[in-house]
Amino acid sequence: MISLAVVGLVAGLFAVAYAWRVRELRQTDSTSTADAINQGLAQLDATQTSFAIAAAYTSTPIPSHTPLPPTLTFTPSATATVTLTGTLTPTLTPTPTDTHTPTATFTETPTPTHTPTVTETPSPTLTPSITPTLIQPSLIPTSVEGVIPTGEDDTLTVLLIGSDKRPNDPAYRTDVLVIVLVNKTRGTVNMLSLPRDLYVYIPEYGYDRINTASQHGDLMDYDGGGTALLKDTIEYNLGITVDRYAKVNFSGFQSIIDTLDGVDIVVDCQLEDYRLKADDLNPNLPANWILVTLTPGLHHMNGSTALWYARSRATTSDFDRNRRHQLLLRAMWQQFQTQNMWDTIPDLWNEFQNTVDTDLSLDEILSLVSIGANLNPRLIESHYISHNAVTDFTTNQGAMVLKMRPAAIRQIVEEFLTPPTENRLFRENPRIEIMNASGVEGMDVVAQERLAWEGIVATIHSEAVEEIAEQSKIYDFTGDTKGSSVDVLVRAMGLQNSDVIVEPDPDRTVDYRVVLGQAYYPCTGLPQVE
Repeated sequence: MISLAVVGLVAGLFAVAYAWRVRELRQTDSTSTADAINQGLAQLDATQTSFAIAAAYTSTPIPSHTPLPPTLTFTPSATATVTLTGTLTPTLTPTPTDTHTPTATFTETPTPTHTPTVTETPSPTLTPSITPTLIQPSLIPTSVEGVIPTGEDDTLTVLLIGSDKRPNDPAYRTDVLVIVLVNKTRGTVNMLSLPRDLYVYIPEYGYDRINTASQHGDLMDYDGGGTALLKDTIEYNLGITVDRYAKVNFSGFQSIIDTLDGVDIVVDCQLEDYRLKADDLNPNLPANWILVTLTPGLHHMNGSTALWYARSRATTSDFDRNRRHQLLLRAMWQQFQTQNMWDTIPDLWNEFQNTVDTDLSLDEILSLVSIGANLNPRLIESHYISHNAVTDFTTNQGAMVLKMRPAAIRQIVEEFLTPPTENRLFRENPRIEIMNASGVEGMDVVAQERLAWEGIVATIHSEAVEEIAEQSKIYDFTGDTKGSSVDVLVRAMGLQNSDVIVEPDPDRTVDYRVVLGQAYYPCTGLPQVE
């Protein structure tokens, strides 16, 4: 799912495309998929009715998640809890825990509908006067209003693909899709995550989830292959032209993270899920699984842990998982920055030739090194297709998908194509300081990363805070309540306007000071936690 550098990118764009496979272990037999395609096409050709269209446009749904652990009857002997230590590195501390027994889901039995008594009436003689005409629905929907222009800037769009494809297996999904827009003129990077269940029109095939487009392209012998059809599908439905792609499966992603000696991830929302005690254990044995709790704070993750963190959705959602994908991309870019690894790009390119499938050339990647090396959080923007931009929908085949709301999608795409330097907050460039009075070590780092998602570069108060505060507060030293900065701070910190204390200071060294109290809850105000 990811790359090494493009997100930070850009410099290791090839690397940046070091994706991961964020798909669960279950697969659907490829024969059923091919049969569904042939059956749908036959029905469409025979009747040209809307019923045939529905059958032809939607392939047999493939289960989208595998419950963890494999069975719900085992009781793990201990709960592993990842906690912060002095070095801010996660450690597993076994603590006894009660195992929650899953509660059966109640299914309401439909109430019988009263059937009215039929009253016999004389049947009149019907004389047909008009011959009914079958209305043929449009077989191909209209695409978006053309490709949305990116302006006169020199830009490059790279599609990062995380696939569960295995050798010699035609059935696969591309469950991680992140479009990275590199603006070479302004030296900025925008990222847009696409939900795997987005219901789209796939050219020359029909309607289906976007994560099936690549597989359909391979089965159809589409010109350019499955990736070409996926790129065309994105352009047709979203109006975004994809210039290049980089694809990797989940094992390749894991090896890339390990090559980087791991990554530092700032966890803002506590995550609890099962994982294998060791990668080489049999996943079908319940005793090989353990419940792990990842608490808010800074954690160093190797490839296995990073993959688990990226794939987990037992206690969250696919929308939040998209956010974690981008968080990992940022962490990979940060690893390049802190370890000064940009000079190693050629060596990494040679090492991962067989791991990453990409149409990027080494020269193209090297041309982006200077951008990646000079990026800062203010120059990286994250965008998502959130639940507010889609509608839950069930297909005729019973598949749960997400239908796009055109106006909302268009707005998201236009914001994605706008460089960060054009937004008001960037122009204001507020000076913000974070003071940790929560009593929990590392909370200032979490808050700093949270503000970075908003394009705000905040500094951490260097002096120790002796007095613990109960509630978080924002001190406004500008006195300008009409600016957008304070509104962003209030939302990002999960506070109210009443928590803002205005103290104008013409001699100020910072514009705002955020004081974290014991009540600070970092998992709030995030774009993708629902």
